[in-house]
Parts: sequence; structure tokens; C-alpha cells
Amino acid sequence: MRNNSLENIEQDMQSLVREALKTLREASFETGEKATNLINKGIGLLDDTLAKAQQVQSAAIDGGRAAITSTDEYVHENPWRVIAISLAVGVLAGVCVSRK
Repeated sequence: MRNNSLENIEQDMQSLVREALKTLREASFETGEKATNLINKGIGLLDDTLAKAQQVQSAAIDGGRAAITSTDEYVHENPWRVIAISLAVGVLAGVCVSRK
């Protein structure tokens, strides 16, 4: 579900950038007030894209913080289990490296 949300945001951002580029290209063929209006519209679309990118960044940071907090809590609640898991991973890595 979260992946679909990120895909939708990515598609929205790509759409906004395409629309902004199209609008700014149109502005390059116009003069006067019409060109100014098109340029302002293109800048507005790029501002919207930047705002969406900042939302994605904030969501990623919040998700990372949640993962760190969850991991920290798990490690403090289950220190021996974490040590055993770490040991098992280390042994498996050692076996894999020694076979090559």
C-alpha cells in the first residue's frame, strides 16, 4: 500500500514536470502578457513539484526514524536474542567467505 502511494506521488511529480516544461516551451513562442502568464504557470507547476518532493523526503525521514526507534526498542527488550541472531549471521557470513 505504501509502495502504491509512493508510485502515485512519483507519477504526479513526473506529470507536473512534463506540464511545466510544456507550458514554459509554449511561453517561449509567445510575447507580452500571455508569455508572462505561461511562465508564471510553469513556475507554479515546478513549485508544486518541489513541494511534493519535500513531502516524499519528510515521509522517508519519518519512516527511517520509526524503523530506528523500533529496532532500538527491540534490541533493548531482547538483547540475548539480538546477540544470537548477530552471531548466526556472522557465522553464515564466515562460512560463505571461507568457501570462496
